[in-house]
Amino acid sequence: MASGIDTAFLRSSDLFENQPDEVLKAVLLQGRLEEYGPGQVVFEQGDQGDRLYIVKSGALEVLASFSDGADPVPVAYLGPGEVLGELALLTGSPRSASVRAPEHAELFTVEKSVFLDFMKTLPAFARNLCLVLAKRLEATTLKVPRGAKQLQGNLRFFDLATVIQTLIGSHQTGSLVVVQEGGKNRIAELFFFKGNIAKAKVRHLTGDDAVFQLFQSPLEGEFSFTGRQVQEEEVQADITMPAISLLMESVRLQDELPLLQERIPDADRQLRQKASQLDWQDAETVELAAAVWSRLKKGASMNDLHRDVPRCSYALYRTVVTLLDSGQIE
Repeated sequence: MASGIDTAFLRSSDLFENQPDEVLKAVLLQGRLEEYGPGQVVFEQGDQGDRLYIVKSGALEVLASFSDGADPVPVAYLGPGEVLGELALLTGSPRSASVRAPEHAELFTVEKSVFLDFMKTLPAFARNLCLVLAKRLEATTLKVPRGAKQLQGNLRFFDLATVIQTLIGSHQTGSLVVVQEGGKNRIAELFFFKGNIAKAKVRHLTGDDAVFQLFQSPLEGEFSFTGRQVQEEEVQADITMPAISLLMESVRLQDELPLLQERIPDADRQLRQKASQLDWQDAETVELAAAVWSRLKKGASMNDLHRDVPRCSYALYRTVVTLLDSGQIE
């Protein structure tokens, strides 16, 4: 029995919005509050569904295995007010995914019999459940709820790429921020507008390169996403690609980067100009090549280039490897 708990978190859930206080209090009396620590599993893919869960605080990671024997991969994150476990109760089918708590989380749970009783006695509950299912189908992923600081956690436990994919798939508008040193050092900020990444800054990088670098050099720290209402004319974008194209390109560069890094395994190795002048034929990347060439005049390492030339790791390594292969540097 979850008595003595504020009903506000239930009201933030799509299932119980617009319900009077007396109904919410009655719901609390028929459920219970459960706490989960970092890494603790709520349920496993394939388990039989015996209860409904509503996130009261913290966040949950949803993992799924898409073939027999395959390792489960993160597919979504859920924050306060989110509902999970309802499909297994409705259909009687096994759980379609595993859920765990990357950090501390509080979940309000109701048994299957109570859930079915709600369906019979609370018409608004049944209607809202249909709305929740419709939104799931529309977004093809579990959405992040609206409200301030909807999703937050430590990147030791969360996969940032999956967080980004979740925000894109759920058509969010707001800011995703990564901080270190208890919030004193903001190292990354991505602004989303209707599911597209409109603006990005990661340390000294901006735009497309900032997003690429997130995939090429994983960050450490605390992250939080805050949704807000923004008019389209207020958006000052520096991203040149639609969200899906940006993610596909990010993954491609991430996959190819290790092959380039094998050519220069020592990031502290000093590189310098060998030719008398730069010979570069690609007009699209000549500006980057010139910046790298200039920095190598007195000698520089890959670590130096990362610090001084504002481009992602892939772009820098590809440029340097091309210069090495053409004999222009040594």
